Amino acid sequence: MFRCPACRATLPWGATDHQCPVCTGPLDFGLAGVAFPRAAISTRTGGMWRYTEALPVFSRPVTLGEAFTPLVPCTLGGREVLLKWEPALPTGSYKDRGSAVLVSYLASLGVVEAVEDSSGNAGASLAAYAARAGIRLKVFCPASASPGKLLQIRLYGAELVQVEGPRPLATAALRGYLGESGVVYASHLWHPLFIEGVKTMAFEIAEQLGWRAPAAVVMPVGAGSILLGLHQGFAELLAAGVIDRLPALVAVQAASVSPLFAAFARGDTEVSPAAAPRPTLAEGIALPAPVRGRALLAALHASGGSAIAVSEEEIAAGVRHFGRAGFAVEPTSAVVWAGVEHLLAGGAVRGPGPVVAVISGHGLKAVPAIAQLLN
Repeated sequence: MFRCPACRATLPWGATDHQCPVCTGPLDFGLAGVAFPRAAISTRTGGMWRYTEALPVFSRPVTLGEAFTPLVPCTLGGREVLLKWEPALPTGSYKDRGSAVLVSYLASLGVVEAVEDSSGNAGASLAAYAARAGIRLKVFCPASASPGKLLQIRLYGAELVQVEGPRPLATAALRGYLGESGVVYASHLWHPLFIEGVKTMAFEIAEQLGWRAPAAVVMPVGAGSILLGLHQGFAELLAAGVIDRLPALVAVQAASVSPLFAAFARGDTEVSPAAAPRPTLAEGIALPAPVRGRALLAALHASGGSAIAVSEEEIAAGVRHFGRAGFAVEPTSAVVWAGVEHLLAGGAVRGPGPVVAVISGHGLKAVPAIAQLLN
């Protein structure tokens, strides 16, 4: 059920490896016979678990009542865009989709202890679902992460380890702990079942649009789980004959930390680590070296999409613009405001359907940062 795209090694369902044991690369996951019985789906309770024929089956899935997140109209760049409002999920970010599937898997195997590293939202989400499943979780985070996210982690009972310095140092500290403890690494960056949960965002968007694909989906990208999840989800819908084309997937990064944008602009096939990353308001996507760089570039090219980098000034303006439109958006999500403006100004939107912009996390997760922008 798990396959390494680099060396073709396979692992069976039930494995807890977070990477290929042969070449140490990231693993993929795929289900055979994915289906979308639309009549049956329409009778089910809203939310990601309604797509049961396209998800791994668990006898007792771990859930916090994940909602069917709305598409909300908003005018950006002179055009009406639909915001996929992921803050409606239980912990306030899209990460709940991936956490629900990954923690359901670990719980089905009887895992009782796990570890994770995060810039905040993934740690908070996994902590909540681990609490629901009765799994002890230790989370390594940068000490500079938003206080609201760190508070969530503690609130859900996870052990929080704050690491001074940039985001990669939290990962380094976690790897040291892994080497000593041998506990399961419940990584939102490495584990393919996290992406398996995020792909349900594509299913919802298609269903909300009458089982049609939008023209484009614009999203914040750091490690790229939204990009990879959407690409996998829309690809499965296309293969099943539900939609007739892939939407253009558009990755937006902070110019201060934009390795995917740089690689796409150069025409590379792999993403090199950011040469000189700088601090950014968009902490959730400040990842200098994404684990699945090759796959991210492949998703952009396969969908006819693109990558955009936005400045710190544009991110700050995006927070304020969204606020004036009635949306409390964390700076990481606010990158899509300028991203959509750049996309529309360049005339790159082709094909029928609306433009969808993913709002990945709620503004209340970043109160101190937003307060400074309003002073």
